[in-house]
Amino acid sequence: MEKTLQELATLVGGRVVGDESIVITETRGFEQAVKQSITFAIGEYVEHIALCQAGAVIVESEVKDAPMAQIVVDNAKAAFAQVLELFHPPVVVPREVHSTAIIGDNVTLGNNVSIGAYCVINDNAVIGDNVTIRPYVYIGHNVRIGEDADIYAGAIVHENCILGKRVVLRAKAVIGGEGFGFATENGVHTHIPQVGNVILEDDVEIGSCTTIDNATMGSTLVRRGTKIDNLVHLGHNVEIGEDCFLIAQVGIAGSTKCGNHVIFAGQTGCTGHITIGDNVQFAGKTGITGNVPSNSIMAGYPMRPHKEWLKLAAYENRLPDMVKTVKQLQKEIDALKAQLKES
Repeated sequence: MEKTLQELATLVGGRVVGDESIVITETRGFEQAVKQSITFAIGEYVEHIALCQAGAVIVESEVKDAPMAQIVVDNAKAAFAQVLELFHPPVVVPREVHSTAIIGDNVTLGNNVSIGAYCVINDNAVIGDNVTIRPYVYIGHNVRIGEDADIYAGAIVHENCILGKRVVLRAKAVIGGEGFGFATENGVHTHIPQVGNVILEDDVEIGSCTTIDNATMGSTLVRRGTKIDNLVHLGHNVEIGEDCFLIAQVGIAGSTKCGNHVIFAGQTGCTGHITIGDNVQFAGKTGITGNVPSNSIMAGYPMRPHKEWLKLAAYENRLPDMVKTVKQLQKEIDALKAQLKES
């Protein structure tokens, strides 16, 4: 594919700075870019733009003395995503039910669906229009999947779960697995039936090998627009608000309620039965041990306000020197005590 810089600027609604007739033939990352490619630069990458070898770069404000042409837009990452889709269109999936798929009784299939090889769709499932179900997917009894959803290979959606419109499940995600509930008596653990389900609202995306347990009763809920990375676990009856980000290896224990626009950085762990407000940010590896008010930025284990955690981290780095100082002061104190006794 070949596109002039002006054609790409028109696509993304941007303004060209430099030669608009430059021909672009590929997309590359900032550090791998070459003369015929386009890339994007935000944050610290803008400071090193002179080192980039791209023929053109997408930026959010004009960079003076940049060695290449530029497309200036409001959101460089979003604009580059549009360019990526142009140069790398998605694989076209046949809109058909594969002959090896097993379809149960009373299943409703919408228009223009695609069901791949060796899928299993159990009784009374409802599949909306334009849904793509890739090979080896398991759909349980009474599941409802909204239009334009995309279910990748090996994913599992257990019985009674509800997926909204445009939901994406990446490979081997498990939705509605048995919640982890037990009653313990005299050291013996007895399983408590988990009879609820999982609801994923519209535009939710779930990463590969992520697991969301069904509720003991009621629903485990992920609200509209939330994006969840690979290898995340949500326990039974967890509720996640709208437009949240959950990064890899986050774990949230049962019955925790989370507000909107919350970010859980990687490997954050959260205890159960707590409430987290809106617009909260958790740094990587934060240990969430209690309720968190809205608009907080937390870090560390146990969690504390981020600025406080930074101070403590700085003090930790100085501990060896502080120990030496304390030992020296103790020697001086002991010497003074000895002098006072002699006098």
